[in-house]
Amino acid sequence: MPTVTSLGCGYTPPEIQTAYGLTELYAEGYDGTGQTIGIIDWCGSSSVQSDVNAFSAYFGLPQPALAITYIPTPSLCIDMDGSSEIDIDVEWAHAIAPGAAINLIVPPSSSFQDIDQAEYMAIDEGLATVLSGSYGAVELDEPSSELENGNLINEIGAVTGIGVSFSSGDYGDFEAYNGDIYNWGPASVQYPADSPYATAVGGVSLALNSDNSIAWQSGWGNNRPLLADEGEVYTPSFPTNYFSPEQNTNFEFGSGGGPSAFFPKAAYQKKVHGKFRQLPDISWLADPYTGGVILTTVPYQYPPQVWEVYGGTSLACPMFAGLWAIAQQEAGAPLGQAAPYLYSMPDATIRDVLPISSKTNVTAIMQEATGVAKFSAAQVAWDTTGVKFISAIWDYAWDEYTAYDMTFGTDSSLTVKKGWDNVTGLGTPNAQAFADYFAPAGKVKNEK
Repeated sequence: MPTVTSLGCGYTPPEIQTAYGLTELYAEGYDGTGQTIGIIDWCGSSSVQSDVNAFSAYFGLPQPALAITYIPTPSLCIDMDGSSEIDIDVEWAHAIAPGAAINLIVPPSSSFQDIDQAEYMAIDEGLATVLSGSYGAVELDEPSSELENGNLINEIGAVTGIGVSFSSGDYGDFEAYNGDIYNWGPASVQYPADSPYATAVGGVSLALNSDNSIAWQSGWGNNRPLLADEGEVYTPSFPTNYFSPEQNTNFEFGSGGGPSAFFPKAAYQKKVHGKFRQLPDISWLADPYTGGVILTTVPYQYPPQVWEVYGGTSLACPMFAGLWAIAQQEAGAPLGQAAPYLYSMPDATIRDVLPISSKTNVTAIMQEATGVAKFSAAQVAWDTTGVKFISAIWDYAWDEYTAYDMTFGTDSSLTVKKGWDNVTGLGTPNAQAFADYFAPAGKVKNEK
């Protein structure tokens, strides 16, 4: 999920490594060495090796040990966007776990039949110690046979010590899709992240201090009301979803979550409300407006390699897979699925993401024919839900005459709260404490 921003609007590996305690973990000698992160992504990429090599060189990362495994044969499909989705997965898994090997596992198409075969063969043939999938479909759109089949494959991975993580989705509960004309309704979650034998990874928005410590985190949910267009100012702002005024009309995209309508709740979620599997389990950086930089090759331009900023749970999932690989390195043994551990880990290992509000939220004072009109932050954002948010003016690079009020919150049916919530799960990992939790009792840290 791209932004239209420059490199300066995205976080870099050194910034994220500092913010989440990875640098201290590396100092202990743990960087994923001896582990292999399997990334499942169809089509493949002819440029991923050169992209990740250049990305690594720029940020002082070691050159990655990257293998590409086609299942069953090399793909015939063409990725016209320059394989950016693959670059996200490979570059940011490597940024988190620079010592781990990466195996890009490539099915020939995006059909679940091909994807399931690739995942099964990756597990059966031991092609990775950790698996990551930055893809999914609306659970309600998938037949029960596919849901059961995918869950069984994930279970095989879990019992053989290979943990599988999937993105929880980028469109909230799917009731309002991309702030545009598509309305899924009723609410649903994303498959295969809904599988009780997979770990569902959601997303957050992030702001860092000048020393790269975390200033704040919020549940990822972007709302985009229109403030001005071609010289016309809207008072209050104009909804961007004209076709669904009864909903949170400005919702653009955000972390997927909520209850499955198919899978019962797993035992590890016994303290979470409801009777069905709840998503997500954990989160990491995903908001494309506070996203991560990637280096990607764009066809038919020169120079072909360009810096872009990406987000989505497609970013968060490989980041978590990288940390899970480090945790297995420190444990010295396969850990299998992450989710069952997460719900019993100490508070210090996972940062709870709480609702935040700001005294400096955008407000508006506008001179009108009848006098001065004052608008609260909620009114400026056309917020009909009572959600609190942090707000920022945003103008798009391709349209100098248009301005939006970009807000960081959640969509109407997903809510950040203390403890587990359906936007961020349990929160974001505190990497050093998180991985150190899995060190064998009495083990002396390997100090560099």
